[in-house]
This record gives sequence, C-alpha cells and structure tokens, in this order.
Amino acid sequence: MGLRTKKIRGVKFSFVNWREFALIYKDIFIGKEYRFTADNNSPFILDCGAHIGVSVLYFKKLYPKAKIIAFEPNPNIFELLKLNTKQNNLKDVKPVNAAVADRKGEIGFFVSKETKSPWTWGNAGVKNKWYNPKDCKTIRVSAVKLSSYIKHEVDLLKLDIEGMEEMVLREIENKLYLVKEIITEFHGSSVNKANSAERIFSIFDRNALSYTIKQKGRIIKAEQIKKTDSYWLIIHARRS
Repeated sequence: MGLRTKKIRGVKFSFVNWREFALIYKDIFIGKEYRFTADNNSPFILDCGAHIGVSVLYFKKLYPKAKIIAFEPNPNIFELLKLNTKQNNLKDVKPVNAAVADRKGEIGFFVSKETKSPWTWGNAGVKNKWYNPKDCKTIRVSAVKLSSYIKHEVDLLKLDIEGMEEMVLREIENKLYLVKEIITEFHGSSVNKANSAERIFSIFDRNALSYTIKQKGRIIKAEQIKKTDSYWLIIHARRS
C-alpha cells in the first residue's frame, strides 16, 4: 500500500486511498456529520469504527481536551489510526485494535483483497449487500463487548460499524442510561436482516432517548425512510 500524507488546516492526515479519504473528510469535516454539543470541555467519547482516525481528529478539533477510546478491528487500518493520532500529538486518545460486538473473543471480518489502494470504508464483521467473495477475503480480528468500556457517563457514542449497529446497541442497552448522545450510521440491506432501524428506534424509545433521522442529508420521519437496497441513515439520539 502506498502511504500518502496531506496537511489540511493544520491537521496531518495519512491514508492509502485518496478518493476514500476525500469522501470521509468531506462528510466529517465539511458536512460535520459527527458534530455534537457537550456540556463540558473534556467530553468522554467512544468512537466505534474509527477507521484511519478522521473522526478522532475531528473530535479533537471540536474539543481539544476530549478523552477518546477509538475502536478499529482491521490491523492495517489500525496502524494508520495510530499514526494519525501520533503525528498530530493527540493526548487522551486510546486506540483499541478490536471490533465492538455482542461477545468477547474473535470474529470473522470481511476486507478487500485489493492491496495497492484498497477501499476499506466498508470493512465489516457481517455480510452486507456490497459483500462479494471475488473482491473480499475473511480475516480474524479481536472482538470486545462495548459494555465493558461504559463504566461512567459517556458524552458521545459514535457508531459506524457497517451493519452491526443493532447488535451492539442491544449489548449495551442496560448501560444506555449512562450515555448522553449517540450518533449512529445505520446500514440497511436485505442481506442483513439482523440489523433493523425500527428495532433500534425501539431501543431508543425504551431508554428515553429522543432522536432525529437523516437520509441523504435531509431530516426525515421514520415513515419517510426510503429502503433501497442498500440504504444508509444517520441517527442522532440524545438524552432528554
């Protein structure tokens, strides 16, 4: 893989796929997909699916004193996460080379077979609509239960875990009272019926979390969701 580094507005980003990085940067830094308002200047953030760390760098720009635990299962991408954290001299960031799941141990993880400039944004611990055995291979990665990291109040839980959203939210449901805000990228498809937006909304309702839904940049109601195959939502939940 050919490593590239680019400095944008004082922040160094290292990556291997320029097009992928540009799209992620646009969503996070320009579109402010993960913007949230903390009630203190050192919020505690759980970043699940941290990828190469663009979200971590955004959170530290937003709140320089934030304390972040960043989970990334892919060992190659994890090295980039660590590099982007180190070269920007970030403090109070703990990278964890593991997937969040409903059990501790190891799980199969689907990644691109491409080695020169792989598209890694869709790496997943479950098979989604875009999975193709011709293009993907399975590796074994460590898995942890997210509930074991929720020991006190969490200011923000960010989930971008490619179809494992419902699984993880169910696993932590008895600790959701400690979570103030959740920003979830929901991945829906006919292939992964274990992941349901409606069941996630029910989890939020049961736990007194109000939420907004965005699809293609527009705030919509649940009944307005267009369930193409596949479809994506940004669900932002807050404790009243």
